[in-house]
Amino acid sequence: PLAKSRALEQQQQQQLTDLDKADALILRKSHETGFLSWFRNGLLATGIGVIAFVQSEVGREAAYVFFVLGGVCVSFGGASYVSNLFALRRLMLLSAPAVLLHGAVVGTIALFWLCAVSLYIGRLEVEIIHEGEEGEDDGECRECRERREQRGYRGSQDREDRGGKGRNE
Repeated sequence: PLAKSRALEQQQQQQLTDLDKADALILRKSHETGFLSWFRNGLLATGIGVIAFVQSEVGREAAYVFFVLGGVCVSFGGASYVSNLFALRRLMLLSAPAVLLHGAVVGTIALFWLCAVSLYIGRLEVEIIHEGEEGEDDGECRECRERREQRGYRGSQDREDRGGKGRNE
């Protein structure tokens, strides 16, 4: 059965006109454009999330929504591209290895995006609250105070000293 399907596929390829090849190329390029649009929108949402994060405390909460939105765009765009690539492989005149290569490239791009966002989110400051620890002053534990002093970051104490105003308020 596999040999028959390959023989049939080779006969069909020999009978293709220049118009058929042009149609396949146009379909392939429009399909790639759809993926790039989804990916661009994902990058844009992620970039807005980064900007929102550094603006204010409220922006930090909104930033996570933009990160998720960017992930949805990148994931949906990549998944639909790869699934439609397999579905339309014959119409696009692509071989199975070419489809696998395109799928691997899209997967790699999505992983790079995920790594970049993960590294950025990993750098976000996480506040750990220790209750009932001895030697606390101003509600800050010894470990947090040492970490703040080591980084030279004054955090919430700066905001309280300035009357509750944040960076850009």
